[in-house]
Amino acid sequence: MLAVVRSENGQLAPLLRAAVAATAVINLVIGLAFLFGPELSIPLWPTSIPPLLMRFIGAIVVGNGVGAALVAQAGTWESARALFAVALVYGFVVLIALLYHLLAGTAAPVFWGYVIVDFLFLAPIGAIFWNHERARRSR
Repeated sequence: MLAVVRSENGQLAPLLRAAVAATAVINLVIGLAFLFGPELSIPLWPTSIPPLLMRFIGAIVVGNGVGAALVAQAGTWESARALFAVALVYGFVVLIALLYHLLAGTAAPVFWGYVIVDFLFLAPIGAIFWNHERARRSR
């Protein structure tokens, strides 16, 4: 299993590198959709979002997409460390915040889907980060 996500020479395994590249494309598409959301007039979120906040969200997601593209291009764990750490922190904070609002009854039930997707994202990212960092320290 580890060979799928980690190579011994500090390079990202081909499958992980492909997953990061796919993430870059997804982030760029979603980020651009939010960035130009006010003009597109398509519902991107279950509740309304003010135009300025949509552009702010779009800029952040586009930035993550560019970061993921750079990681996929470099293909090394050293290039991926910061992006993976940001993804873990963001994913964990969002998970806790959403659970809080869902359990308090202040968020629409549709956000349970986001909680599930977030958890499914956090588990492998956490395992990959843990394994790469452990391997990095043992060199």
